[in-house]
Amino acid sequence: MAKVHVVMNRKGGVGKSLISLNMGAVCADVRGPGPDGQPFVAVASADPQGTALWRAARLAEQPFDILDIADDVENIALMKRLPYAHVFVDTPGWAEINPTTGKDPLGEDKYGRILRALLDQADDVIVPMLTEVDCYEPTWQTIEWVLKPLGVPFQVVINNWAPAEGVAYVEGTRGWCEKHDYPVAQTVIRRYRVHTNATRVVTQYNNNRVELQAREDFYRFALEHGLRGAETRLPAQAGADSPAVEA
Repeated sequence: MAKVHVVMNRKGGVGKSLISLNMGAVCADVRGPGPDGQPFVAVASADPQGTALWRAARLAEQPFDILDIADDVENIALMKRLPYAHVFVDTPGWAEINPTTGKDPLGEDKYGRILRALLDQADDVIVPMLTEVDCYEPTWQTIEWVLKPLGVPFQVVINNWAPAEGVAYVEGTRGWCEKHDYPVAQTVIRRYRVHTNATRVVTQYNNNRVELQAREDFYRFALEHGLRGAETRLPAQAGADSPAVEA
């Protein structure tokens, strides 16, 4: 049974696509392909904007399978039956949310139905956030209005921090998370120009000092997040109609 890791935050521009692709790449690199040469890992795009699909299509080599599930709400319910150890899911940045409705705050718009189906399948949610005050409110809404009411395990990760700005920004953001009792990763994903290169993921970076440092953050976060695959490629379970796979 596949483990489904949803990357989610209501705020745009926090790095959901970047984290989905690079966590998928690290996990695929550590696991290696199965005996049949097929990957143990998939990255799925539930974002109608298709940023993860756009970036993945430009990779010289894709170390994981790519799934387009933005228009496939019915098959999202079958994701755990797919023949992978792990599936990382990039999500839309917006959905209709009514925090006064009780247990299920998601609306019946397209994005709400996508997120509801995904969170029903999710083993955990990665919540990326920036070291910026205007990221606090949408992160709080994501956790308090959606993840907590639905009872989905989550972990916040501080992303895109520029070390030149000083550790005070990290400490302030971490302190805000701790004040709200939000589990926050020790690993901070630093800002590097190489991350904006759409033709590579971190496992394909060069062996120079800067790119090794950029790669290290994702390996550390993957280790901290406790990712571990099955010893063999999992067979697809009966009745699992695979979401569309992009070449």
